[in-house]
Amino acid sequence: MCQEPGVIRPISSIRTENGPMGSWAKMATDAMRPTWVLHGCGVSSAQITELETHSKVYRAAPSSSPLELSSLSFLDPNTALLCCASGQLCMADTRQCIALQPAAIPAAQPGQRWHMAAACTAPSTHYIACISNTGQLVLLDARNASHCLAAAKCRVATCSSEFLSVSWAPALQGCVAVSGFDGTVCIYDTCSWDGRDAAPLFVHRGHALRLQPLVTAHTWHPHKARTVLSAASNGALHVWEWVQPHCS
Repeated sequence: MCQEPGVIRPISSIRTENGPMGSWAKMATDAMRPTWVLHGCGVSSAQITELETHSKVYRAAPSSSPLELSSLSFLDPNTALLCCASGQLCMADTRQCIALQPAAIPAAQPGQRWHMAAACTAPSTHYIACISNTGQLVLLDARNASHCLAAAKCRVATCSSEFLSVSWAPALQGCVAVSGFDGTVCIYDTCSWDGRDAAPLFVHRGHALRLQPLVTAHTWHPHKARTVLSAASNGALHVWEWVQPHCS
């Protein structure tokens, strides 16, 4: 009997230096430079590797900071944003090898765990959505991340933050998706954040129908505005669309 080859074939691997105890490596890519990958476990180990040659394109200057990374994002081909799990942001210029200077996310409190996502809304304009494991939501402008543009609170139980995630809708202005608290994925409109409890535009509860699994990851379809993919701890993968009332 002829056995068909697998659909996944390993090509190469990139070693990431050890970060804070128990932390996982994070990574980000950039469509402008598809062979570059930004990766690392901690601030002091973040680097950019060229996939085809495995050469280090960028590496921050050594630092004694043990800060754990929770999320990474390219803002443009020369600038990257790093979010520390304990609630700090670092801006990195990939053309300079200097020590990164973490700055606290506005309103971040000790003991919280944070995650962020950045979106380009216009040339040189990047908005950052941050969420904590206590459900605190913060909207920032990358040009002045020390100033809070808007804030809100989502009604959730505190989670371990291992799978906490926030992402911007690529084809819907101002919309973000949040998951990792339970078996749901919630859609929010950042334009409505006014410091009070935020009401989601839509809640996908499909994963929560059986045995209360935890949503481990989600992502937006790049072209279909209201299509989202989400995966849960029970192995389920959902592809779904949400409908906003009174919208054409």
